Amino acid sequence: MRERIGGIMEENLKEAYKKLSTSDANEAQTRHEIIDKVLHGILAWPRALTKIEEYIAPGFSDYVLTKPNGDFLFFVEAKKAGKQFTLPFPHKLGETHCYMLIKTLLTDEVISSTMRQVREYCMDTGCEYAAITNGGEWIFFKCFEKGKRWDQLKAFVVRGPDFFIDDEIKARNAFSYIAITEHSSLSTYLASAPPRDRQVYVAKDRISAYSHPISSNRLATALRPIANRNFGVISDDQVELMDRCYVADRGFTQVLSGMRSIIKDSLTPYFEEYGVEQLDDTGKGGAIGGRLTKNIKNARGGEVLVLFGGKGSGKSTFIRRLLRHTPPKWLKDNSVSAVVDLLDVPEDKSKVYLEIWRRLVSDLDVDGVLSSPRDVLIRELFQDRFSTASKQELSGLPKAGELYNDRLNGLVAEWRRDHEYCAKRLALRSAEKGKGVIVVIDNTDQYTGEIQDFCFTTAQEIARSLSCVTIISMREERFHNSKIHGVLDAFQNSGFHLSSPKPSTVFLKRLEYTIEILRNPDRRGELTYITDPALIADCCTYLSIIADGIRTANSPLNSFLTACGHGDIRLTLDLFRSFLLSGYTNVQEMLDAGRWVFQIHQVIKPVMVPTRYFYDEQLSDIPNIFQARDSRLSSHFTSLRILRRLSKNIGSGSTEFVAMAELRAYFAEKFRMVSDFNLSLDLLLRHGFVEANNRLDFYHESVDRVRITNYGIYMLSELAFTFTYLDLVCIDVNYFDEEVCNSVTGLANEEYRLFSDRQRTDRVHVRLKRAEVFLKYLQKEEQREIEIFDLNIPDGESFGAKLSALFEEEKRRVIASAEKQKYGRRNGK
Repeated sequence: MRERIGGIMEENLKEAYKKLSTSDANEAQTRHEIIDKVLHGILAWPRALTKIEEYIAPGFSDYVLTKPNGDFLFFVEAKKAGKQFTLPFPHKLGETHCYMLIKTLLTDEVISSTMRQVREYCMDTGCEYAAITNGGEWIFFKCFEKGKRWDQLKAFVVRGPDFFIDDEIKARNAFSYIAITEHSSLSTYLASAPPRDRQVYVAKDRISAYSHPISSNRLATALRPIANRNFGVISDDQVELMDRCYVADRGFTQVLSGMRSIIKDSLTPYFEEYGVEQLDDTGKGGAIGGRLTKNIKNARGGEVLVLFGGKGSGKSTFIRRLLRHTPPKWLKDNSVSAVVDLLDVPEDKSKVYLEIWRRLVSDLDVDGVLSSPRDVLIRELFQDRFSTASKQELSGLPKAGELYNDRLNGLVAEWRRDHEYCAKRLALRSAEKGKGVIVVIDNTDQYTGEIQDFCFTTAQEIARSLSCVTIISMREERFHNSKIHGVLDAFQNSGFHLSSPKPSTVFLKRLEYTIEILRNPDRRGELTYITDPALIADCCTYLSIIADGIRTANSPLNSFLTACGHGDIRLTLDLFRSFLLSGYTNVQEMLDAGRWVFQIHQVIKPVMVPTRYFYDEQLSDIPNIFQARDSRLSSHFTSLRILRRLSKNIGSGSTEFVAMAELRAYFAEKFRMVSDFNLSLDLLLRHGFVEANNRLDFYHESVDRVRITNYGIYMLSELAFTFTYLDLVCIDVNYFDEEVCNSVTGLANEEYRLFSDRQRTDRVHVRLKRAEVFLKYLQKEEQREIEIFDLNIPDGESFGAKLSALFEEEKRRVIASAEKQKYGRRNGK
């Protein structure tokens, strides 16, 4: 005897049906005895979302499954148990279910009247799916489908209660609440056959010069070491750079034209639930600085503080500034800090553990006691072990004797190698001097989840054994996984969230600082070995022009870099360096003019393909939003449709986050491309176009709510519709039309020939023609999908209409710009 879901036993279901089918049972009894057990017990339909006896003249739809917002998902019409249904087709012995044409089912008078009655109501309410049942036999069917006669659709027929027992897995996969709402099973089991797989054609495979590299601009040799030093992560030895260029304002927001609200890099509702506190960087460490001071003043050790922040938000820089560069005076005078940076430590538990304790000892030994003479070392640090050894290993040996000294030397060396012991003694020594200990475990987010969790448990161990305050920096997505596994349960109220600084402020501070040093003959040697005054002057002019471009309101340079970095300052600086050094950046034109008004097409290419002639998504920091990602069923517009769907929730407070089940169900029911949706959402999460409420940056079943980010808005409103972006990504697209693919390939090869011949204006015309071919192909594909999927898109609001309108407008500007350019250098604008 097997126990069923919800406590229902198979014998109970069979016996109930047998009893009711031989008695004069009414619909209420049928519903209570059988259908309730199937729907709520086996299929787990929640009673709160299942309306009972929704009136349908002249009968009753006994069950209506609804969405959380009240929209109807599924009707079930119940009839008395027994032989009211006569399935009009013979079946194989032992068959529990089958597919049958609705036309065939309608030959039975009772089935026909019941199905038509339900269908009429479904047509009025817009509900696509329904079922009729007498408790044992069930007919699941779709009530309408565009382009198909209703009676030519197939219904899923269940011949008896054995189906829900013997084929329970299939029953649940098809009709359970989770299957219907989260996996859109009804579109799979009841819709007509999905479209056939389409042949895919790829242009890049037939472009002869596809991997051709592009050299850097003429100032790159002088600027590269400067860029690497001043436009990257601030190291411990860059004291002045930290003082001059650190950005304490962490209220990173961005407002894009035409949008209804501001999107902020701040706590998500998920983290607020766990008591994580938003950290305002006051220059003295904000709340975390106050917490450290309070704990040390009150001698409260043993606590772990978690510093959360997104990738590249500046957690490491914040910690170093707080504890090393400009600590608050009281902390500086009354604490000793150890910052253990794991950035270059291999992903191995034993190596991580040893390295944490080794570096901890190195930092805590502030006055070099471990390098002192043996007698001083014993007196100052190892007195406890020496006292024990005097009673044991050294007992009875003359202190002046060779054996005594050899044995003591060996013991001291052994004690020095015991990093955990040394760390404890150094912490105790600091405490005796009135100084508390602060330990930081930094850059754990480079590791996989298991190692990150191990680092956290090690941080707990350090806090307890050294009676110190330990800070560990973590990414928010790891917090979610650790909570699931219980690693962080005891520390849920000790978290602080650090937002990213404003990128334009970061750029400007560093540009102004760099220009100042380069213009000072006494100091420029700190940044470069270049002594040529003309070259130095050109570098300063170039950097000044870029700074002016960033200061300009609505600057395409600032908007593009800020959006693409999506709060990841480390990535934003990487993109900035790519732009600064790329051979596509119009250096000579800028220098000759002395000033420059940046156009968007002059910014996109140096950032998207800084060192290559043709775009390759795998090698670029900027993905192809038009890529059809699933190898079977996919669309060029899935990613944009996700962004557009999410953008409708902007400005709605906590509802900015959209339930994954709702989002997935929409795409599955409307487009029947679940795999393409999953792949596209994974790309959007990984690149920061959308964010999850638990901050996971990849697609996973634990992502339950998502919202659009500034980057997503920028892609949806601007970037995807620019000529240069279309021109670049059309090379790396999975086409469904061989002729279009051949045209793109031919035009790419022609463009490269003109590039080799330095025919700049002609090359721009070829690029425009190629982008236009791609644009018309996208319009054709979108129109095809509008018809197939019955999309209700008002005139002028389709992606194709927007692409066409903006392309024609930008085309004139690009041609005019190309004809002005008098430089035939091998750069690609």
